[in-house]
Formats: sequence, C-alpha cells, structure tokens
Amino acid sequence: MRDFWGQSVGSILLKNTYLIKRNDKTSYSFLMRVCIPKDLQTHFKRKQFKISLKSGRYKVCKRMSLYLNDCIKEIYQEIRMGNKKLTLEEVKSILKIEVDKSVLHIQHIETGTGTTESQVLQSLQHITKEETQFKRTLEDERKKIEGKVDREMTKILKSNGFNIDKKSLEFKTLRKRVIELKLLRYSHKKDYVSGKQTDLNKFLNECDMKFNLGVSFENTLTTEMELQEKLQQSDSLLGSRILRNDDEVIDTEDEENSIMISQLMKDYIETTRRQKDLREKTLQTYTSALDLFLEVCGDFSINKLSQKHGREFSRTLEKLPPSRKWDKRYKKKTVKQILQMDVKNTMDSRSVNQYIQRCSSWLNWVIKQGYYEEVNIFHGKSITLGKRDRNRQSFDEKLLKVIFNKNNYFSKTLNSPSPCNFPFYWIPIFGLHHGMRLQEICQLYLNDIYPQDKIWVIDINDKTPDKKVKNENSKRIIPLHQTLIDLGILDYIRIIQGKGKERLFHELNLQRDGYTKNPSRFFNFYLKELNIKTKHSENRFDFHSFRYTCNNELIQNEVGIEYRNDYFGWVQEGMSKKVYGKPFEPKILQKHCSKVISYPINWKNLKVDWKLIVG
Repeated sequence: MRDFWGQSVGSILLKNTYLIKRNDKTSYSFLMRVCIPKDLQTHFKRKQFKISLKSGRYKVCKRMSLYLNDCIKEIYQEIRMGNKKLTLEEVKSILKIEVDKSVLHIQHIETGTGTTESQVLQSLQHITKEETQFKRTLEDERKKIEGKVDREMTKILKSNGFNIDKKSLEFKTLRKRVIELKLLRYSHKKDYVSGKQTDLNKFLNECDMKFNLGVSFENTLTTEMELQEKLQQSDSLLGSRILRNDDEVIDTEDEENSIMISQLMKDYIETTRRQKDLREKTLQTYTSALDLFLEVCGDFSINKLSQKHGREFSRTLEKLPPSRKWDKRYKKKTVKQILQMDVKNTMDSRSVNQYIQRCSSWLNWVIKQGYYEEVNIFHGKSITLGKRDRNRQSFDEKLLKVIFNKNNYFSKTLNSPSPCNFPFYWIPIFGLHHGMRLQEICQLYLNDIYPQDKIWVIDINDKTPDKKVKNENSKRIIPLHQTLIDLGILDYIRIIQGKGKERLFHELNLQRDGYTKNPSRFFNFYLKELNIKTKHSENRFDFHSFRYTCNNELIQNEVGIEYRNDYFGWVQEGMSKKVYGKPFEPKILQKHCSKVISYPINWKNLKVDWKLIVG
C-alpha cells in the first residue's frame, strides 16, 4: 500500500520497539518503549525505558522510532566496546536531542525539503524538475501514466467492493481528477519549501474545495491516504455507472501485468546498462542471479509472482555448490540434477544473500515501473551469517609473518622475472595498511598521492575513464601510512615520474575488469604456494582478506565506526551524519586510524634502495 505522496507504508515492523499512545485532556501523543538487551540490563539496572516522541501523528512517530532505534543500537554497541560509559539518564538525554531534531527533519523529508538555504534551493529545483518531467511524461507517454493511475484506482475501488467499468466516462473523469491531484501536490510542495505555505490543513481544505469531496479538515488532521481514498470513493465522481456490489467485483487484469518475468529481467539489465555506469562484470553478476531464478522457479507472468517463489529460491540457493559453473562435477548439469547429488560444500551465507539482493534490486525496479503492486517477495529472505562467515578472510599475526617473510616475499616479487614484480611488491603492502580494494590500488595515478595539510594522502577517485569505484562513498582521501613512506614509496614515485609515466603501476594492463587480473592471480598463487589457501581450508583467503585484517586491527584498538566508515569508504550510519556531516579530514583519520594500524612484522627486512633497483 502507498500513501498520498506515493511512499510505501505498512511494510516496516520494529523489533523490541513499541509505540504507546498517551492520552491527555486535550490531545494525545506517542511514547516509545525501548527494550534493553539482556547483556546490558545489569549495566542500566533496567529492562526497558520510555521516551516521549512529542507528536501525535502515528506516521511521523513510526518514522522517528526507526531512526531512534538505529541510534540506540549504535549507543549499545559503543557501550559494549567500552568506548562510552553512559548512564540511563545520559542515554535518554541523547535521544531527547535527537527527537527534537527529528520532528522537524521528518517534516522536511515528507515534503522534500532541507534545512539550509542552499538545500531549500536544491529541493525547489528538484521538485520543479520532477514536476516538469511528470508533465512531459503525461504528454509523451500518456497511456503509460494513465495505466499506472488506473491500477492505483482499481486496487482501491476493488477493495471497497465496486464494480469497475474502465470505459465509463465517470472512470475516465476520476482518472483525470487523480492526475490533477498529483499536480496539485507538486504545487503545494514548492509553496511549502519556499515558505509560502506551512499549514497542511490549508492544503487539504484546498483539495476538498477543488474536488468537492464533501469533507472538512478544520478540526481534524486527516492523512494523505485517507484523502486519496475519499477522492476515489466520491459518489459525485463515480456516478451511477460504477455501482456498489458486495457480491461481485470485476477482475480487470491489465495487459502490462501479464508480461513475462524473463522479459522484465531483460529490460532491467538493458536499462541498468544504459542508465548506470557499471562494469560489465557487475552486470554479469546480476544477469547470472536472474538466470538462476528463472531456472529454479521457471518463467511466468509477473502477476503470478508470489512469496512461495521467494522461499523456494532462497532454500535452493542454500543447497547449491559455490562453483557450480566451473566445477567439472556440476558444470554441465541443471539445478534439478545438482540438487539430486550429494553436495557437501554449499554456498556460504554471504553468497546466498548476494543472489537474493540482486534479485531484490530487479523486483524493486519492476515495482517502480508499475508492473507489480505487491510487496517485494525477496524481503526477509536473506539468511543470517554464521560464525564461519563472520570470522573468515582475516589474516592473523602468524599468517602475516609467513606472507611478508623476506625470503618468501622477495622470491615472488622483486626477484621474480615477471614484468609486474614492482607492483606485486607494493600492492599487498598498500592493501594491508589502508584496507583499500584491489581495484582502488591498481588504478592509482602518480598524482593521486600528494601532500595535504603537511601529510601525504591517497586520493581514491574515478576522475579518468579507466578508473572505477564501487560507489560514491568509495571516493575518499585517506592518509598515506608511515610504513610505506619508510619503505620508500615516495622515492619510487619520483623515479617513475622521471621515466615520464602517469600511473603508479604502469606495468599493469587495462582489461575488461580493470587492472586487477594479474595482481589477483599472483596473490592467489602466492597463498597456495605458502599453503595458506587450500581447497579444504575452513577459511577462504584472497586479497580482500587484507581489508578484513585492517578493519579488525582498528576494531581491536577501539576505533569508532564513524572513523572506519570514512577510512574504508563505507556508508555512514545515522541520519544526522549522512545528511549533515562531512567526511573526516585526512589529518583526523591519520590520528584515529593510520597511527593505530601496526603489525608485528619487521618491515626493515623488506626495505630496498629503489634508486639502485629501478633507476
């Protein structure tokens, strides 16, 4: 179900969080009851506590409680890590501050505004652009828009027991009125953002007068959904040709709803390839996931998609091997044939969830396009990461000493006849100390490493066509670790510059997936030769293990998540940080991250004179 603004409602359930209506003499408001986890009940000497949300609007309080629930989780985690010793009253004080900020902030979210002048101007531009696009779409694709509106109207009318004649004049008039209401919404949003209008009741009364609904909003705060339902149920608009009949409801299935899911999957991949700047390898992973869903559940019309298919797909994934397309035992077999075999090594939880997430992204697109009106069947189908999944892919001290042993390391890097021996030397050291992704390291240019505020930094970006980043959060500037400076990275850069090169690791050739092919192969073979990576190992190691190792090093040194998010290029948690905050400066990240990262390895043994070797 969607509200007046087109937002999805009724799909979010809170765990251990409850809204309590508190009645006063003249009005009412909501309280939020928060349960304290068992491991912290001794600390707070309470099992639960309450906090006022300072609002009587259920919708607003529901959204606010979601945000506060995330804040509470962060506070609990900080207490568990020993970073903060907060009392219950201090926790309440923090939450009260967030409540005061969130009341206004949620109002802004509902109307598409910001809180600063620049944000307001940006919002006005966005709303105007959205309104213009909507009007243009009405002109260019009227049939498609009308079909979408028809489906919204049909759903509400059918739920109220109306026979539906889509060819009737009254139904067409109703459609026109609904479109007019959507346009009126944009006008109101612009007035609200610019400060011309601040009273929602005034807008609702304007709708009442314009559409002759016969309702009054002077003393009641009617929700947008109620307004829409009243509009679509108005007898003055429906007339006599759409008659009430509790016994019979005409089931009118749109032609668009009969489209096959295979066609929608094809359209999704083509649209994604055209609109998003994604690597072909990434698109292939989505194609592979969707093809697997077709093989498991079959091809059928989108209107027949149900929760049963989501459950069947998830259960099947848990029974499949991880290397189905490459392993000789399974390569030429169908999913049905594989399920009949004795598969001992199945996909881990992370891989299963990746398949589900990709299919979920496809269905979200289908829902946005108006082909499917139910909830996403893949929501809630992810499986919990097991102990093995959480702890895998992190090198311990013993393994690090083996990997960076002078004899082992030099024989496969500097002493190797490979033309990429210098990149092979530097890339693992970059990964271990900065937690950078392999692609982020291999694509570095010489001008991506430069001094800033009296320290050397690494600028991770996609400023050239050959460079790719995972997402916008991956673009970041982090401090260059002192260990690399001690090993002579700055001397190495000056030598490469003197040779007229632009890229730090110019020996690596650009391939379909970037510059990572040879370094990835080298490191996998290196781990196999050291017997670190084996077929029967409980933990699976690869280059990404350095990222896990670096993160674990920061966690063990009690570095907060907010610093780690900016250091590794992750999405910041918490609404205030995401909306109002800026990334930490490299100097701050150096203090809280770089200077903390230290490993029990004698790096002096790996130091060489680069002028003699390269020059």
